[in-house]
Amino acid sequence: MTTLLKFELVHIGIKQSRRQGFRYKRLLHSGIFVDKGTNKKSSDCFGTFDEWTNDRARDWIFARVKEVKQGRKVHIVCDCCDSRDLNYSCNAFDEKARRLNPNCYGKELVQLIISLAVK
Repeated sequence: MTTLLKFELVHIGIKQSRRQGFRYKRLLHSGIFVDKGTNKKSSDCFGTFDEWTNDRARDWIFARVKEVKQGRKVHIVCDCCDSRDLNYSCNAFDEKARRLNPNCYGKELVQLIISLAVK
């Protein structure tokens, strides 16, 4: 009998509220990004994960893999988007300030973590 692993790993924006029971992990602290944003990877974090030479970034990814394998619920939070929820609405005065970065790497990193967790 095959066991299906259910991963509760969600990419959210900086202004989205955290769901109860989820750990909050900011991409900003991962070592993957060059600057304060999360849309410009450092040069040693491109290519396949096996090609990455940034030990801090690899360790951060492996820590998330371990968490999801242990059944923990994790929010991966980017700083370049206010929300990743397309139904998210700001108040009428703040609507222009809402950011949704089409070049955000959060979704890619969630997929990477899940692919490593199922190996």
